[in-house]
Amino acid sequence: MKKFLAFVLAAMMLMAFAVPVLAEGETFLWDNFDDRDPNNKPELGPNGMNIWWDNWQNLRAKNEEGAIKIDYRPKAFDKEDFDNEEDYFAHAADWMGNWGEAVNMWALEGIQFCKYLNLRIKGEEGGEEKKLIMYWHPEDGKFYSARLCDLVLADGSKLVLTNEWQDVVVDLEASGFPGMTNAFHFYAFAKCVIWIDEISFSEPVAPIDATSAETILAALTAPETGKPADLDIKGFLDALSGGFLWDNFDDRDPNNKPEFGPNGVNIWWDNWANLRGKNEDGAIKLDMRPKEFDPEDYESEDAYFAAAGDWMANWGEAVNMWALDGISYCKYLNIRIKGEAGGEEVKLIMDWHPEDAKFYAARFSDLVLADGTHPVITTEWQDLVIDLEASGFPGMTNAFHIRAFAPCVIWVDDIGFAEPIAPIDTTDSASIQAGMTVAETGKPGELPIKDYLAALK
Repeated sequence: MKKFLAFVLAAMMLMAFAVPVLAEGETFLWDNFDDRDPNNKPELGPNGMNIWWDNWQNLRAKNEEGAIKIDYRPKAFDKEDFDNEEDYFAHAADWMGNWGEAVNMWALEGIQFCKYLNLRIKGEEGGEEKKLIMYWHPEDGKFYSARLCDLVLADGSKLVLTNEWQDVVVDLEASGFPGMTNAFHFYAFAKCVIWIDEISFSEPVAPIDATSAETILAALTAPETGKPADLDIKGFLDALSGGFLWDNFDDRDPNNKPEFGPNGVNIWWDNWANLRGKNEDGAIKLDMRPKEFDPEDYESEDAYFAAAGDWMANWGEAVNMWALDGISYCKYLNIRIKGEAGGEEVKLIMDWHPEDAKFYAARFSDLVLADGTHPVITTEWQDLVIDLEASGFPGMTNAFHIRAFAPCVIWVDDIGFAEPIAPIDTTDSASIQAGMTVAETGKPGELPIKDYLAALK
């Protein structure tokens, strides 16, 4: 009997060595970056496994006290590099900041799929989770990506970065990721600085058959969520501004009004009166050609100027902004603009008539920018940020015009509203108008157009 018990005990010990059993709370280390020079990839990581490659693209990185500091510098849209903005966002993985590593996790003894990803992380300012994407592509055969702010933590909450270190525990299945990978990235689509440390996997749930790539991929049952460029990067960037897009004119034929704008809501009408317009590289070129006074058309100059809204060059759109989710009155209007000669601001008028019930108009040169100055259009692109209240306009409209009372050529792009300040009650037209407390400034013909023209001479 003693011999039999000894045999059984020996057999059990042999099995214990042959099939490793992870103790409760055991983890699989990915990387802890100790004494790691980001500019020199080591052959082996701190877990003893090969680091096949690491990526440091569109960023600056260094080791600070055993953690990696990543200063993300994604590339801005450049028409020399991309055909248009659609092409730019389709190739988002090329221009985003990208930190990543490929680690041979399959070679770790007893490797298993795990319930959690553990990560030590902090940001320079806080809020960086809205600018970052976690991306995995195990075996370069399946693809998973999500914004950090959409990851689900072990307690069911969402990740919010601060400027203090946090030990984050990500629920992988709830976040749409499998329980293990051998290729791991953090991308950034907007500038930010973060520190990362101590990446690992915990709470094993199932062994991995690492015999081949096929057996590994077969066990990755989490539905793929795609590559970073498959995500709504443009929408994420728009959301960062906390605003609402009016129009960006991408691939827009001025002669054919689309039913829906790039913000997804109806464009009811657009105006192209007394001008020539065309799309150039995703922006709208407007060759403004206002009509001169003709006594056959107007009884007098007074009648001509009273009807200025008819003879001025007029670009305009009516967009159903009230249908946008969470629509709010905003502090700023953003517009990208340039002129053919420069100085066009003294020839242009911005006018709105929300609900065709209230009327606001001002010469471009009289608009007030966020820094308190006035617009000065040049031959180079500028991103103007107009303080709407200071300029005499309400915080939102559904009818928007840029008119010209003297000949000029301008390009406009990327019109939107930023910094929401109050929700809009869109129950009906009356409730919308009730929220517009800025005093009306009138229609374009009520401005001193004759004086403006005299000043030009």
